[in-house]
Amino acid sequence: MLFLAVFCGFLAEYKLEHTIEHQREKQYMQSFIYDLANDTANLNAGFPLKDQRIKAIDSVFLFYEMNPAVIKIPGKVYRHMHRTLWDRHYRRNSTTIDQLKNAGGMRLIQKRIIADSIAAYDLQWQRAEFSRELYSTNLEKGKGFVEKIIIANDLLPAFRNNSTGNGLPSEITDSLTISISPASLNEYLNFLNLLKTTTIQDKRGYQAIEQSAERLITLIKKEYRLK
Repeated sequence: MLFLAVFCGFLAEYKLEHTIEHQREKQYMQSFIYDLANDTANLNAGFPLKDQRIKAIDSVFLFYEMNPAVIKIPGKVYRHMHRTLWDRHYRRNSTTIDQLKNAGGMRLIQKRIIADSIAAYDLQWQRAEFSRELYSTNLEKGKGFVEKIIIANDLLPAFRNNSTGNGLPSEITDSLTISISPASLNEYLNFLNLLKTTTIQDKRGYQAIEQSAERLITLIKKEYRLK
């Protein structure tokens, strides 16, 4: 009888522990869905900005294609050149996945398909974060080219009157005429082609992450019967 009582107590304790862990697992999944939704919103907000950058690069190409010997450019082209220099930098909401990895929470995920999908999603972000440093380096390189090509003298009044703190003063109108130094122009245009290519590839990579996040949200909701 004593043995039976001890055994039943053990079973009750095991069941309670299992119930608590299942509840924690479900809480983690609810929190992770929130992070995934945050990621998808952030990613989708950035895609149009990448399209605008690609469009600006093509506008620069078109102008110099139509004006191969140009030594002065309109402010509109300068604005296009300036627009090629920035883009959305993505950072995921990693709150829940960091908790899962650092606090041993991954062991709570009993559903293998969920655990594998989370690991695959995490790997996608790791790859994206690895390439982000090179992407940032290219942006800085682009700024260097523009600084070499643009002769600042024609922009000094706009620089001096800039009280907004914006990198592109509002005084630089589309019709403003700006002198350029063509020495680095060929290298700059070749670099812009590389920048366009990497921007397209970058967008595709993040689109794949966004699609993975959407599928993972659907899968988690289905497996854990969450709304």
